[in-house]
Amino acid sequence: MARGTDSPERIGLIAGNGTLPLLVAETLQLHGKNPFVVGIEGEADPKLRAFDFTSVYTGHVGRVVSALKAAKVTDVVMVGGVRSRPKYHRIIPDWTTLKFAARLLPRLGAGDDALLRGVISTIEDVGIRVRGVHEVVPDLLAPAGHLAGPKPDQATIQSLDTAMRGALALGKLDAGQAAVAIRKRLIALEGAEGTDLMLERVVNLRQIERLPDNRGGALVKIAKPGQDLRADLPTIGPETIIKASNAKLKAVAVHAGHALVAEIEHTKTLAREHKISLIGLDPQRLLSGAD
Repeated sequence: MARGTDSPERIGLIAGNGTLPLLVAETLQLHGKNPFVVGIEGEADPKLRAFDFTSVYTGHVGRVVSALKAAKVTDVVMVGGVRSRPKYHRIIPDWTTLKFAARLLPRLGAGDDALLRGVISTIEDVGIRVRGVHEVVPDLLAPAGHLAGPKPDQATIQSLDTAMRGALALGKLDAGQAAVAIRKRLIALEGAEGTDLMLERVVNLRQIERLPDNRGGALVKIAKPGQDLRADLPTIGPETIIKASNAKLKAVAVHAGHALVAEIEHTKTLAREHKISLIGLDPQRLLSGAD
């Protein structure tokens, strides 16, 4: 279904967990737009109910599409994490979603990217354009270079390089976006639990003295190779810095131009306070040649 060229733009927001969906909604409202928010049940921040809002279960894609069409949404953004994957038994009774089941059900056992691509194509099939959050709120994109905190020393640069290589290898498997390393040793890879819980694992490893140094190491979080940037962009924020500090890391690096930084000024302030190097990196460049 083609969208009329004279139709006024209305942006929909499919909101998962975290602070980013609220920040995006507030930014859109500040720029004179009235976002329609579809909050994922059990994930979305209750504060999002202050906007034009409806709630759906994560697997009920048909209900998401119906809600977006009823609200006359022309463009939609998917933002925020989703902790749990949809359950088959909760999808089957949703008769609207059954129309899309042939496309989506085989993807439930695949990686996140495969599932998200199915959701995106389902939404676009009804004439609603799926856009990346960086397209509608470009100020959230991570810039390149040294952003805050101390400049990394050689040991930290080595840790960043190792973590970057680990994150790239992990991304090729569509298994995660982040890795932690100390010098040449990978010590944690992001799984289904997400970045925050991965960093808590690093805290536990230090407590049981399983790591080579009491302090040091780096977190790198990057987009997966070939990732559709309209959904599930790597995201960090103030909480990432706090958890990295708890894990006694010396650096946090994020994919410049392909990742989001929530509350960037607050995130930079925390990086300085906790003496953590905050870096926007390009995985295609050698870290030793970066700023």
